[in-house]
This record gives sequence, C-alpha cells and structure tokens, in this order.
Amino acid sequence: MQVHQDLDIHHYTIKSYGKGEISVLVPLLAELTEETDASGNPAKGLQQETLTTSTIITSNHLIRNWPPQTIEELTEAHVQTLADLNPEIAIIGTGPRLQWPERALFKPLIDAGIGYEIMDTAAACRTYNVLSYEGRPVAAALMMI
Repeated sequence: MQVHQDLDIHHYTIKSYGKGEISVLVPLLAELTEETDASGNPAKGLQQETLTTSTIITSNHLIRNWPPQTIEELTEAHVQTLADLNPEIAIIGTGPRLQWPERALFKPLIDAGIGYEIMDTAAACRTYNVLSYEGRPVAAALMMI
C-alpha cells in the first residue's frame, strides 16, 4: 500500500509497505555522505530504500536487519534495542496479523516508562507516519508483512 502525505525531507518516513517489503524515504544529509548533485554541490534530499527484513525506524534512525523476523523470535534483548532509542512511544508491528507476545518481553520499555502498542505491521507503518509527522518521538519495530 502506498502512503500519501507531505514529504519531510529531514526525517525517515515510510513511503509504502506490502508483502515482504517496506519502502522508506531516507534523508540524504550532506554531512553524512560524499554524494554530490549535478552541480558538484553536496547532495541533499531523499533516497528511497526498500527493506525486506525486520527493522526499527525513528525520525532520526533506521536500524536495518533488526534480528527477530517473527514474533516467536522476539526477546527482551531485542526490545532493549528499541528502549535504548528512548522514544515517547514504541510501536511493535508483529507481521501480517496482530499477535500478542508475552508481556514480560516488554520489561525494558516498562522500566523506562515508554508507552508501547502492539499491532500488525501495516497498521504500525501508518501509525508511525502519523505520530512522526506530528513531531512525536516515536519508534516503530517492524516485522515483515
């Protein structure tokens, strides 16, 4: 599904999602790259990247290849990676359908006072974009659809 909204060239945004992939708009920051535009100036703007493995996304971070590929593989250590980003809210996308992991796995988020929501990955992608666009400190841990 294609997601439509105003583009934010300074933050990671989910452009679309579908079976086995999530397309992310990645800000191309001149200070982080040696790429140049047609005039030889440092390149600024967006790149699109298609991800095919679980990932964590915030407005300023993209963790590719987040280890758990299914909800059954999720561990407290994986959730700690999410908590270490210190979002206000964490969204966990459990794949093509909503699945409820054991509550004990979310101890790192609970201990840090971080709110969290569990939903299917499609809903998590949409929710991430809305909250991120509002400027909320949100992190989404997404398993593939």
